[in-house]
Amino acid sequence: MESVMDAMHDADLTDVEKRALRALEVAPAPWISRLETRQGIGGCSFIHAGDDPAVDNEMYIDVHLGAIRLASPDPRLDTVIDFVAHAPADVIRLIAEIRRLRNELA
Repeated sequence: MESVMDAMHDADLTDVEKRALRALEVAPAPWISRLETRQGIGGCSFIHAGDDPAVDNEMYIDVHLGAIRLASPDPRLDTVIDFVAHAPADVIRLIAEIRRLRNELA
């Protein structure tokens, strides 16, 4: 069984990239966090998908930690939402950087 500390092979990078691209086919980029704690949007924090603010492409995240449920406007929930909203762009950039570094070393 592989550990998270095992080396990531090119095929692993490709699998991660494919998962990110499939997710972006369903919920188009950019993913923008709309956080009740920072923007006072008058509801729950969410992620807006796509570049048209007039279209309601929204993702909501529920976090349950045992008996605890994080709900808006909880800043702890917003850290999760902000992380997820940045994940697609971050993953694509990290994959590109890993490939660039591997090419430099080759």
